[in-house]
Amino acid sequence: MSGKASTLIIGAVLGILSVAVVFGGEAAISRTEFCVSCHSETYPYEELKKSSHWGALGADPGCKDCHVPQGFFNFHKAVYTHVVDGLPFLIMEFTEDYSTIEKFNEKRPEAAYRARMKLKEWDSLTCRACHKNVKAPGASAKAAHAKMQTEGATCIDCHQNLVHKKVPEHDLNASLAQGKAVLKEVKKKDDDEEEEGD
Repeated sequence: MSGKASTLIIGAVLGILSVAVVFGGEAAISRTEFCVSCHSETYPYEELKKSSHWGALGADPGCKDCHVPQGFFNFHKAVYTHVVDGLPFLIMEFTEDYSTIEKFNEKRPEAAYRARMKLKEWDSLTCRACHKNVKAPGASAKAAHAKMQTEGATCIDCHQNLVHKKVPEHDLNASLAQGKAVLKEVKKKDDDEEEEGD
C-alpha cells in the first residue's frame, strides 16, 4: 500500500472517529440524566413532571426536547446551545449557591428570559417538533396564531410559563428590538368595566 493510500485511510478513520465522538458526546450531554446531575436543574425537572406536558400523549419529554434542537440539520444549534448556554450554567453551578429552591428562584427570571429568547430565535422549533398542525381553538386563538404570519410571532411569544414555575412574561419582539429584557404590559380592567361587573 502506498504512503498516500495509507494516509487517506488513516485520515478517513480519524475523521469517522471524530464525528462519532462529537455526535455521541452531544447525545450524551443532551440526556436528562446529565442535565439533572447539576443540583440546580433538579428544581425545574420536578416542575416539568408536575406540568401538563408530562404524560401528554403518552410521552414524557426530557430537558433536550424543549431546550436543545434535535436532528441532523439542527446539530450546529445543539452544539452552540451546549457551549454558549450550557457552559455558563455549568460554571454557575460551581460558583453560585443553589442549595434551596429559594436561592434558585433568585436566578429564575434571568434563566426564563434566556430560554424564551432562545426559543424565539429558533422560531420555537422544539415546540413544533411535537406540536404539528396545531388547530387554534376559538376566534381569539385563531387571531393570535395569525400573528405568526403578520407580526413574526412564534409559539413562545404567547405560550410562556407552561412548564416551569411562573415568572413575569416577556415581550420578546420588544426585547429583541431593545437588546434587553422587556416585560409584557399587564392588562388591567378599567374601573368602568369593574363597576359594570358589580
